[in-house]
Amino acid sequence: MLDLVRFEFKKLLARRTSQVASAGILVLLCGIMALNVVQTKTESNSGEVLGGTAAIAERKAQIDAHEGVLTSERVQDEIAAYRQLAFSKVDPAEVEGLSDAAAYALMGEAYDTEEFQVICDQYYAYLLSPWKAPGQEPYQTAAQVDDAMVAGFYDAVADELQRALDDGMGGAWTYSDAERAYWTAKEGAVPEPLSYGYAGGWEDVLNCVGFLAFPLVAICVVLTPVFAGEYQDRTDAVLLSSRYGRSKLVAAKIVASLLFAAAYYVLAALVIVGVALAFFGAEGATLPVQVMSLDIPYDLTMAEATFLTLGIGLLMALGFAGLVLLLSSKLRSQVAIFAVCVALVFLTGLIPIGGNGVLLHVLYLFPINALNAQILFSTLVSYQAGPLVVDLAGVLAGLYALVLVACVPAAAIAFRRHQVM
Repeated sequence: MLDLVRFEFKKLLARRTSQVASAGILVLLCGIMALNVVQTKTESNSGEVLGGTAAIAERKAQIDAHEGVLTSERVQDEIAAYRQLAFSKVDPAEVEGLSDAAAYALMGEAYDTEEFQVICDQYYAYLLSPWKAPGQEPYQTAAQVDDAMVAGFYDAVADELQRALDDGMGGAWTYSDAERAYWTAKEGAVPEPLSYGYAGGWEDVLNCVGFLAFPLVAICVVLTPVFAGEYQDRTDAVLLSSRYGRSKLVAAKIVASLLFAAAYYVLAALVIVGVALAFFGAEGATLPVQVMSLDIPYDLTMAEATFLTLGIGLLMALGFAGLVLLLSSKLRSQVAIFAVCVALVFLTGLIPIGGNGVLLHVLYLFPINALNAQILFSTLVSYQAGPLVVDLAGVLAGLYALVLVACVPAAAIAFRRHQVM
């Protein structure tokens, strides 16, 4: 049996199209991740625009200057100090009614470069985010908060979740009472006070994990001919009439296919994780995922959020492998199989939603949308069946595990029962 699996695995990679697709996607991912590093930009405290590794080092230094536990007392002190600086030369009332562009121009004229860089520091935008209205700069938000509001920092974070539930994904969805209770309980389980610090490498992985949709295409190219190729080459009659053609051979084809899908996905994931952690650093693995955004209602560390996302992607890769095997066992046209897979991977991200919440929930189940950390952790996507509420991560894991478990036996049965022409 092991010899058969080894033979079928080699057979998968023997085709020129498989080699080109597999190598091409990995090269593409390497190029994307290299550009991700090179195109990183930030501004130093002196106003100099830095790029590449210099920008990464500068950003790390800026965040390291604020690392620590965000107690309510610390948040109060730091926002008070921020307000004192931001409104030392400009009256708060002057920026409240302005557009963000006009307020930015006003503050830029009133303060020197070093002061203005401190005022625009993303850390203060992060602290003020629970009160931020759309389109506001941090100093505009600071102009509208007082000491009493700042004292309730974590209450404001909880209220931000309730406002998001009221908003209903931009008006596209109305959360049921059970869904609201689910998300409220989830946010309430996040330990307080939060810790803040640098986790640039892990954040970059989560920002780039969507590129793992590309390996699904390579998996599709490699696995499409597993059964369909036998039909086209007219070798199915020989295989199915052999002693183990309907048993061990079919099992070997499936095992080799799933091994390839898992190994190729892991290799692609290692490219993304390896480059991100090598250049952005592996620090901050144990920091809460809320360092990315305070509106994330998950009790996860950055490393846990990363591995959860990558794990869902692995199940997705295996589920797609099972689906490709089923299509390959049913269809003779390899072009048709490839077209179906590409449509499921990429075209689902191009369908106009138009504020339709039901369609939105359906499209979030496909790779191009599901492999998105913002959607996975911040968008509050949940599915309800009776009293049971499950978030997007849980549904994705269950769905693709089900696809795998359903499609693999179906593919084996379809090929075994195939009537030789």
